Amino acid sequence: MKPYADIVGIGSPCMDLIVNLPYMPEKDGAVGARYFLHQGGGKISTAMAAAARLGHKAGVIAKVGGDFTGDFIVSDFIYNGVDVSRIIRGAPETASPYVLALSEAETGTRVFIGRGSSVGYLSAFELDGDYIRNAKILHLEDGGEAAAAAAAMAGDSGITVSIDADAYSAETEALLPMIDIFIGSEFYYKARHQGIGIKQACEEIRKAGPETVWFTLGKNGCAGIADGNYYEIPSFEVEVADTTGAGDVFHGAYLAAYAEGQSGRDCAVFASAAAAVKCSYPGGRTGIPDRGTLDRFLKEGVLDARELDERLLRYRHEFMRH
Repeated sequence: MKPYADIVGIGSPCMDLIVNLPYMPEKDGAVGARYFLHQGGGKISTAMAAAARLGHKAGVIAKVGGDFTGDFIVSDFIYNGVDVSRIIRGAPETASPYVLALSEAETGTRVFIGRGSSVGYLSAFELDGDYIRNAKILHLEDGGEAAAAAAAMAGDSGITVSIDADAYSAETEALLPMIDIFIGSEFYYKARHQGIGIKQACEEIRKAGPETVWFTLGKNGCAGIADGNYYEIPSFEVEVADTTGAGDVFHGAYLAAYAEGQSGRDCAVFASAAAAVKCSYPGGRTGIPDRGTLDRFLKEGVLDARELDERLLRYRHEFMRH
């Protein structure tokens, strides 16, 4: 019998080439890289990796290439403890998205350069309805066909539906009535709510359907409405190496805390801390803390980096093998 997961994500996984630089060179310039790493990537994918690292049964429904990119994506999910039993593999000649994530330690900013997918998008007919209905939380990254169908299944079964509203789109807006937890990016906020404050923006989103609304604001923390109250949560201070995947880890950690019954404010604090720890390491997954590491960081302000250092070493060795 195939396993089930408590937190299920639906999205488009990719293979990332992480290149972390001390600073971005000028045009025609040169600089030595601090790290070259291959990692699995994608908004939902890394969120599920975070939820799994934090002790929850997390799984994905996704379509990946039949080539080496798909092989790597699946193996990295397994390494991070994510259930891959509902991943659909394409034909051998198909490829998943491949992304160069170029980041600089000097500012913590990054640039993404990507190649698209030839495996195609997940359709509503390819969803495993039982897998969705047996979950406690469904996490989405867009308002596409598969996401809309899954949200309807989850809603009919009383399952909490969350969305990573990174980029503004009409499809995501149409899905808002079926969303329970909306966590939007600063980009979404600026695209939808020009000229109004964060609190008002949260109230407008809430009127459209979601009971819980947050916007992540990078180094300025996050702000939102949860449990009927408005909160502004400052970010945690760490030495930033790379912000790649910070928002994705925030989502995964938030859902992990939510699944445990923590208050909306506590979920956001927990997620902010997880995202901050992630930013201290290159790549979207190297710095995802396990539960013990994150709990100590929250309670004592101490980052015990042993586990993260071991993961960095593993990813560096993995890159050299390929």
